[in-house]
Amino acid sequence: MINAEKKTILIHYSEIGVKKGNRGYFEARLRDNIRKALSGFSIEDIKMDFGRFILQLSDNSSFDQILSRLRNVIGIAHFSAAYPGDLNVEILKEQIYEKLKKAEFKAFKIFTKRADKQYPLTSIQVNQVVGEKIHKSLNKSVDLKNPDLICNIEIFNKKIFFYFERNEGIRGLPVGSSGKVVSLLSSGIDSPVASFRMMTRGCRIVFAHFHSFPFTDKSSYHNAIKLASELTKFQYSARIYLVSLARIQEAIILHGPAKLRLILYRRMMLRIAEIIAKKEGAKALVTGESVGQVASQTLENIKAINMVVSLPVLRPLIGVDKEWIINQAKSIGTYGTSTEPYDDCCSYLVPKNPETKAKLPDVLAAENKIENWQELIKDAVRTAEILMLEYSENNL
Repeated sequence: MINAEKKTILIHYSEIGVKKGNRGYFEARLRDNIRKALSGFSIEDIKMDFGRFILQLSDNSSFDQILSRLRNVIGIAHFSAAYPGDLNVEILKEQIYEKLKKAEFKAFKIFTKRADKQYPLTSIQVNQVVGEKIHKSLNKSVDLKNPDLICNIEIFNKKIFFYFERNEGIRGLPVGSSGKVVSLLSSGIDSPVASFRMMTRGCRIVFAHFHSFPFTDKSSYHNAIKLASELTKFQYSARIYLVSLARIQEAIILHGPAKLRLILYRRMMLRIAEIIAKKEGAKALVTGESVGQVASQTLENIKAINMVVSLPVLRPLIGVDKEWIINQAKSIGTYGTSTEPYDDCCSYLVPKNPETKAKLPDVLAAENKIENWQELIKDAVRTAEILMLEYSENNL
């Protein structure tokens, strides 16, 4: 471990770099999100310079917390605590030597990235000069394939920085750069992961959770709020609509065939989510569906459910397996909450053998028998509870 002064952090992005004419827009979004993520910390400045951000810190007191926050900023490829170096390579090699002379390592590698092509030495030449100093003065071996320590040197815009540790970021596009969507958030494993995947594509999420209280307890209600709160660490704030589906389900149970209940539930939920989306100015709906995972997620059923809305329904998990989804849930911190016990509104009084290959005429005929379902939908939207969630480490 190198004793860093912890004053400067270099932040790199990846995907934004291919945006060409729109790159400035995405950079501005990412800079704003970095500022939001580090709200409350002492930051002197954050500047854009040759495809990277230079973050200047005012003090060292919260450095580890700052690194922790940056790990959750979507759009960052990697970041490092860095030292400013001298443009004179003879002085630079001495600066690097001073930082490494008490460090514990056996083999090393020097990796120079020279964005400033006016610098008199090539990347290889810088590697050779600095590497020779470390090799001879510290009696350390060079290993280009499996080094214990990598010294990274960046040369850009008449500046040099060097660092020894690289922290990986989430990558993707900055949250908010692609518009707003409404995600149907259950208390299970899949939908929080689907929401996160859309955040990495630059979408800001508005959550819509459906519960069956008072026919069931409020466990799913509370778990959904907790999940949405956990996900705010990636977008800093969020609105969640908590919608009671109880009266609609009561009408479906009274008038619809049992085997189609789940499909009818889902059709009503999508209709309500679309109303919320139009109210919020959202451009699409998001679900956690994956083909064939459960009975409602066959192609026939997805088609029958999807037809009730005009907005696009995005399904970022549609082709991935459960193991991948579980691993992703663990990595973003939602798995624990998603596996807590809850009463799911979609499983309320659903038969053991629900329809898996729904025929649209049968679904429409069943739906037409449900009295006043349009009014029930309006009432569900009108009575929905709306909560505004703000990022706080106390939520996690």
